[in-house]
Amino acid sequence: MAKNKKYKLADEFFIAEKTSDVFMEVEFEYKTQTWQGLLPKFLKFQGLDLTEEDFYNSVEESYNILNPDNRQKWINESDLLWSASQKQTQTYKVLRALYSGNWECRVCGPVPAENPQPAARLGALKKQGYIIGSKRRQCSSCSKKTMHDILVMLPKIQSKFEDGNELRASMSEKLKERIKKVLGKKEVCFNVKRTSVELIIDHKFPSQRWITKESANPDDMPETEIRKKFQLLSNQTNMWKSRYCDTCVKTGKRGDFMGTKWYYQGDENWNGKTENDENGCVGCPWYDLELWKEKLNEKL
Repeated sequence: MAKNKKYKLADEFFIAEKTSDVFMEVEFEYKTQTWQGLLPKFLKFQGLDLTEEDFYNSVEESYNILNPDNRQKWINESDLLWSASQKQTQTYKVLRALYSGNWECRVCGPVPAENPQPAARLGALKKQGYIIGSKRRQCSSCSKKTMHDILVMLPKIQSKFEDGNELRASMSEKLKERIKKVLGKKEVCFNVKRTSVELIIDHKFPSQRWITKESANPDDMPETEIRKKFQLLSNQTNMWKSRYCDTCVKTGKRGDFMGTKWYYQGDENWNGKTENDENGCVGCPWYDLELWKEKLNEKL
């Protein structure tokens, strides 16, 4: 494993058995304990596809997020997304069995105690955005080399599917670079310039509320449409937005901006006419951060 003072990385990526998901094993050193897990590079269900450069640039951020001190907060936020009735399902029970955040054996661990054939449940959780890796490992309890699963407690990666196909339309590398150039390569949350690899193209209207496939993203998309449809975030701020949007879909309460509960249109209650009405997002800081800040400055 390649290493520095805080973490070690495996020498190469691996493809999880019976899937196309790509991970790298890692060992993170914290003050009181060591976490042996993995980080994703490619995830089919979630639509994640990082270049090697993007992957290595994200390791430091993942190290900070996966600090065991953050684990209970992550679990609490996850549980808010499940209703009382949903918590009685086998899918939730398999998720709960992985809440240790460590590798769990499918023979003698908590997962088979809930469901001895969890593959379908794990697939359902992945489609909901949870990051779960699987690999055959030597079990320290039953002494067998068995399939193990681990829940990686990074923010969920939301992705909508229709008949197994992602609702998000494809986007060429040429268009991605053009969007970043049109938007000034500026991370809009903190209003700072970033390199292309540090920027994520965010759809202002969150995919959590999509029910139909996104319209095509042509390379010659007009600049007016680019500015209307997209904003630029970092990996961290994109994760923040995703959490707020998850909660909004679940509770009907729109997000705030670092504790500032102000909306230039509407209030904290999401008031779309239907669950997929984009107008219900207008006025929320995370829907259009640049416009929200402009409106706030006008108010001040």
